[in-house]
Amino acid sequence: MSFELWKTFIESIIKHVDLSLVTFVTHVGFGLALSYIVWVMFWSPKPKETHQRSDDNKAEVVNDVSSSPLWDVFLSFYGKDTRRNFISNLYYALDQAGIVTFRDDPALPKGEKISSRLCHAIRTSKMFVVVISENYARSSWCLDELVEILSSKRKRNQVVPVFYYVNPSDLRHHKGSFGVALEKHKKRHSANRIEKWKLALAEIADLSGYHLEDAEENEADIIRIVENVLPQASRKVLHLDTCLFGIDLAVEEIYQQLSMESNDVRALGICGMGGIGKTTTAKAFYNKYAHKFDVSCFMENVKQNSQGGSPLLHLLQQLLTELLRAKDFKVRDVESALRKLREILSSKKALVVLDDLDQSSYSEFLVRICKLFSDGSRMIITARDLNLPNQLKVELSKVNTYMVRHLNEINSLELFSYHAFKKKQPPGKYIALSKSFVNYAGGIPLALKMLGSSLCGRTNVSFWKAEFQKLKKMPMNDIQKILQMSYDELEDDTEKAIFLDIVFFFVGKNTDEAVDVFKSCDFFPEAGIPILIERCLLTIDWNNKFQMHNLIQDMGRNVIFEESKHGPCRRLYLNQDEACQALPNLGEMDKIEGLIIDLTMSTNKYCNAEIFERLPNLRLLKLVDVHGIKGNITTSFLELRCISWHGCPWTHFPSAIHLQKLVFLDMPFSRFETLWKIAEALGDLVESIAGAILIDSRLNLDEVWRVFKPILSPIVTPDKLELPRLCGKGFLLRKQNEDPAVGSSSMHSVKSNELEADGPTEHSQHASIAPN
Repeated sequence: MSFELWKTFIESIIKHVDLSLVTFVTHVGFGLALSYIVWVMFWSPKPKETHQRSDDNKAEVVNDVSSSPLWDVFLSFYGKDTRRNFISNLYYALDQAGIVTFRDDPALPKGEKISSRLCHAIRTSKMFVVVISENYARSSWCLDELVEILSSKRKRNQVVPVFYYVNPSDLRHHKGSFGVALEKHKKRHSANRIEKWKLALAEIADLSGYHLEDAEENEADIIRIVENVLPQASRKVLHLDTCLFGIDLAVEEIYQQLSMESNDVRALGICGMGGIGKTTTAKAFYNKYAHKFDVSCFMENVKQNSQGGSPLLHLLQQLLTELLRAKDFKVRDVESALRKLREILSSKKALVVLDDLDQSSYSEFLVRICKLFSDGSRMIITARDLNLPNQLKVELSKVNTYMVRHLNEINSLELFSYHAFKKKQPPGKYIALSKSFVNYAGGIPLALKMLGSSLCGRTNVSFWKAEFQKLKKMPMNDIQKILQMSYDELEDDTEKAIFLDIVFFFVGKNTDEAVDVFKSCDFFPEAGIPILIERCLLTIDWNNKFQMHNLIQDMGRNVIFEESKHGPCRRLYLNQDEACQALPNLGEMDKIEGLIIDLTMSTNKYCNAEIFERLPNLRLLKLVDVHGIKGNITTSFLELRCISWHGCPWTHFPSAIHLQKLVFLDMPFSRFETLWKIAEALGDLVESIAGAILIDSRLNLDEVWRVFKPILSPIVTPDKLELPRLCGKGFLLRKQNEDPAVGSSSMHSVKSNELEADGPTEHSQHASIAPN
């Protein structure tokens, strides 16, 4: 039937326009084709672009800061019921645990509806702690807040209710004070709004939470709340470069090797040469999968932090601090630390990442913690030594090794171009030269990054060719020499001195302390340190400490070694028997500015006092695992700025040590009772002489000072003594509590105090001579 109609329609058209059948069909076909082309060009919807994220040729953005929550916890409460007691204590406990908490400002004016500021805070919070008190429902503000919270939550465990002396049944059935409050609200608010509030109260009543019924248990309840919130709210997001190449594939391969779905305890060693990207890969995995564990931590620079008097205790404390997110957590001894660690790990699924392990930091620490993990836990270590994961198999049965691969040619070119040109591909005239540099870098990300950064902004092709010729004279596998190019290009000797001092002494140290040292040496750190950071030779971490990639630090050590071979030795590292033999045999000892004596691997834990003779220009001194110094020290150390000696057995400095330019002491776990023993004995002598001079001779204060300066100078300088006007005929020496060598304080600044010829300065505050 339809065919007959179509045939009749065609015949009528042909008869009407007087065309043959072939001609008609041709014209119709041509018209349809032309219409389709026009439709595609002007009216068809554009297909959505699909970006195939390939690990071989695409940059991967791992940490999207813009989507990160601003707040760990949003705290909702009715202020008149709780603000002065429970809420204040809870907020303080959350803050001490490192949880960033939003608490509404009571001074803000309250309107009929919650402000856009509060809505934004709710939408950018990871978790919500809602404290429901007796009068909570009286506030339309609180009820709207609750509705917004419950509509924003994505998982039920994101909301933690605290029923503050109320029965959840009253919320569920709108009884008691909640029923009364809702009835009053009906006079002012719409039925639709009231219904939303009722549903929200019923919903939160059904959530699992905390019931506070006894005021005496408030403190224990707060601890339980914080412990519950902590694992989910305070996820530390580790910083990574914006663009990383090939990282997604590596993360997924690690996921497979760890068999994340299994419920046993497993470990993985991420291994490879320095600069290959072990730490970056571990951080990327941590950022992506830490949320799957009850507790997690990422311990950076384990090797560096394990040096000193009690490495096991220090590492255990650092691990506990990371797991608990506690700012000021302290442990007394190894056993108490292990008990607390067992309490945490035995009942929780944990992810622990230990970055940069070596043999010295491996043995006792890993052996102790391996036995504490509960089912489903995972441990990751990064190390250059491939044998470390194999040693771990003695403690754990399921241990794998992941070798970080070199970047392929495409990814290498993209990484180099990103740092040289700030885009994925180099401009046309630089493509061939860029590929030459990439080939020499050998797929090492750090070398590519540093080479690209050193050429950034260089638009002269001749300069690029000259730089490449310098590279051609070096072995392709000698990454140290490639990295050293950034050091060699430093134009100022003070910049090089700062770099070598940091390599030798200040990696992991507070930047402010180091800057004070550099200033005292006229190194101009305000100009030099930014240049080192720009050249990718140095970084400053979130804790304001100097950090340096292992490969760069090794390069710096090699520079120090080569300088000592071809000229005077300025920085000297001694270990084992060298501490007793090498130094006296060196020539030009007066050129030595830095000295580290490390007896960690030595059976003899004592060094001889004669080592310190003939060192008039020594600026930096560090003693590691040294139990004592044999013999009498007669050196004054007039140029010394820094002393680091953990566990120093001295009760006071020898009288020969003057330390006129000392900037800081790093001497925790020492036995100091006073800085200088002579300071105690001098009190009576000073009192008698001062009385005689001041009263009998009738001299003024300035003249008395000139008499006393030679007597007091050995004890004044390091302790920042102040000499105020004498009162009467007697005075005694008194030290303040800021004594930098007392107790177990780890680092105290001690500014050098230069005695003026015309009397004492007015700015010293650490100690004083007080009236009798």
